[in-house]
Amino acid sequence: MASFEKRGKRTRVVVSVMQSGVRRKVSKTFDTKKKAKDWAIMMEADKLQNRSIIASSMTFADYFKMWMETYKKNDIRPSTYNTYISTLRHIKESFDGITLENLTYSLLQSRLDTIGKTLSKGTMTLIVSRIKACLKDALYDKYILDDIFTRLKPHGIERSKKTNALSVTEFEKLQDYLYHSKLDKASLAILVALETGMRIGEVLALQYKDVSIPFNNIHVNKSRSGNIVGKPKNKNSVRDIKITNELANIISNEKNNSTEFIFNCRRQTVRNRLDSLISKLDLQPITIHGLRHSHASYLLYKGVSINYVSARLGHANTSITQKVYAHMLKEEKTREQDKTIEILSVSPNVPKAINKY
Repeated sequence: MASFEKRGKRTRVVVSVMQSGVRRKVSKTFDTKKKAKDWAIMMEADKLQNRSIIASSMTFADYFKMWMETYKKNDIRPSTYNTYISTLRHIKESFDGITLENLTYSLLQSRLDTIGKTLSKGTMTLIVSRIKACLKDALYDKYILDDIFTRLKPHGIERSKKTNALSVTEFEKLQDYLYHSKLDKASLAILVALETGMRIGEVLALQYKDVSIPFNNIHVNKSRSGNIVGKPKNKNSVRDIKITNELANIISNEKNNSTEFIFNCRRQTVRNRLDSLISKLDLQPITIHGLRHSHASYLLYKGVSINYVSARLGHANTSITQKVYAHMLKEEKTREQDKTIEILSVSPNVPKAINKY
């Protein structure tokens, strides 16, 4: 039987197993006793079903599912968890029936390379990182006996990067059109995203109480995925964003006392509306997230400090902003260099060239 012991506010569970005639103990510590009991029940069930806890005959897909439900489901946003479900689907398709005890580095890398023939390098990087994290726990819990994951590399399709942001002219064209049109909810969501740089999940989670009309301020403290409203991406995502009088008035005029949420539309509805506007106004194609990039790029182009832009976006630090918007910062550097030379050249203390002719 499993034994439990308190470790401060955490609970440690120990399960005794036999391997090659030798009794060994497998232990794990959890934040709650319930999680500890659930894990202990699962381990005991493994023994009753003649599964070896040490080098388990559990399939890789089953273990990954158990791992993400145990360690990820309650600690990440629903939208992020959906991407783990997508990773599980790839594992089921490519590692069908393969058990943990039969996994090897070469098998893993070979199957991942096959997956990578149809997916981008960025997507494969996410899949590989999750598989590494999963198998690291499997090794810690003795479900596998060797490190077969550290050397794994993500190989995928190298796709040319397209600018997912509107130019300054396009930004102002879309902004002008939205301000001078009768807005439906999807169009208003686009305007809010364009003028605040909020993530679409943050926009769709907005309640009227989050918008302070007297102070022209939006308080961001949650995000929506489908019908689920939860915490925003991270602690830095909780922030206050200053907005214009014009935007505050539009939101105020849209107020509906029958609902606490400003937007009653889905992400796909906003996506469809944005595509329609892009076609109508002849703008370069961008995603909904491209509205956030467009907002930041526009502010940086107009000379707003990167420190403020970073805080407005909810980035943890400016290095993230610098990495994402490096192309805009290069343009700013060139512009500031030209401005510096112009200022120094007109100084009365700088000798002027004499025209000899």
